[in-house]
Amino acid sequence: MTHVNTHRGMLLCLFGWVLLICEPVWSGTASDLQQVQALFEKKDYQKALEEFGKLNKEISDSQEAYRLKIRILLRVGNPKDALVEYDKLVGDLKHDDQAVLREVALGFILVLTKDMREQMRGVAYTALKEWRHPEAIPVLEDGLNDGSGLVRALAAEGLAKLDAGRRSDRFRQALDDQAALVKEAVLKGLAQSGDASILTLVEPALKDPEVRVRLAAAEVLCNLKRQKGCDLLTRSVKALNPDERAYAVRVLADRQGTHALSMLIDASNHTQPSVRGAAATGLAHIDSGDAATVLTRLLKDPLTPVRIAAAVSLGQLHNIDTVTPLRNALEDRDAAVRAFVVGALLGQGESYGSVAATVQTLSNTKEPAIRAAVARALGHATQPNREQAQSTLLMLYQDTVPRVRIAAIKSIAKISGLSAVPILKQALHDEDDAVRATAGGGILQLMVQAASSQR
Repeated sequence: MTHVNTHRGMLLCLFGWVLLICEPVWSGTASDLQQVQALFEKKDYQKALEEFGKLNKEISDSQEAYRLKIRILLRVGNPKDALVEYDKLVGDLKHDDQAVLREVALGFILVLTKDMREQMRGVAYTALKEWRHPEAIPVLEDGLNDGSGLVRALAAEGLAKLDAGRRSDRFRQALDDQAALVKEAVLKGLAQSGDASILTLVEPALKDPEVRVRLAAAEVLCNLKRQKGCDLLTRSVKALNPDERAYAVRVLADRQGTHALSMLIDASNHTQPSVRGAAATGLAHIDSGDAATVLTRLLKDPLTPVRIAAAVSLGQLHNIDTVTPLRNALEDRDAAVRAFVVGALLGQGESYGSVAATVQTLSNTKEPAIRAAVARALGHATQPNREQAQSTLLMLYQDTVPRVRIAAIKSIAKISGLSAVPILKQALHDEDDAVRATAGGGILQLMVQAASSQR
């Protein structure tokens, strides 16, 4: 009996040592993952991340754990590591998890809304503005408190694109912002509303010291059929101030269409280039031979911005021949003009071969602004030119300058639709914050388009 007890004691002792040795391997069970989940739900994200690190490999390498860790990392502002975990999840699933990819894409944008650099915050709010999704509203409202007037204006423009955003109290309160850009963005958003209750908000802006704000207010009132708003716009078409005149020309051209032709012809001969440029932009609303004739003349204007505006507008006319003057403009002395002409011709459905030589030349120029311009131009390609355009865009996506890569991925998303998602996912790994945020915004936009097409 003593021998048996001694043997049993030795076994128990041995078993105890095994427990001690194996304890680290057996810890971090599924119940511990649930504890991490509980910490996440309590918004104790840093503690959740610490506890996640204690899970064993079998548990932490599960799909459930990948998703949880991704969300924790996004909440602590670390989208780069979240993307690493997402790649692991995709490797396990063998396909994308759309819901998680959406969160990761948004994470690269949100992290920049608090960046110290104004430019990066601008990139973030531009992406949110272009997303046009109700979920962006709280973040856009926060953007109205930004220290930069430019960033606040972007946030206001984003809210202006959404019905719920235009009804936002924070959006309407921004009419008291000190920056004219912000007030103008709010008023332009309100101009899309047919709600007469906004009159008391808008009318004080008619006395604003900034002419752009006064005219934006007039546009709102005119849209609401208030004659004093329309009268102010009409008087401003003859104003001595070129900025006032140019603004009024653009607004009335948009409102009156073909009835504004004589006004636009008159403005196209103005001594101030800003007024001629406004006329060129307004003529895009008039699909007629007379409009094309004026725009063809403006393609030879001495100033580059006017020629660019003329090229863009010619590209938007479709019932008349605009290809001939645009082809001639491919010989323009200014590379920026040639880039916009490429976009106009591709938008008209001209063959890629007709612009290929110009595209190649512009793509190899030393000026990043021109390379970015040609990347944006390629975004106007229609079928059957999109495959060739994308081939060039993929080359431009390898550019050393972030602004060129940004223009390229935007155009790729525009012409390729959902098939661009793998490229945009690759761009999330880019070394530049702005490129990553832009790629994230592209993914979000494509998801919205896909959802709309399925309804």
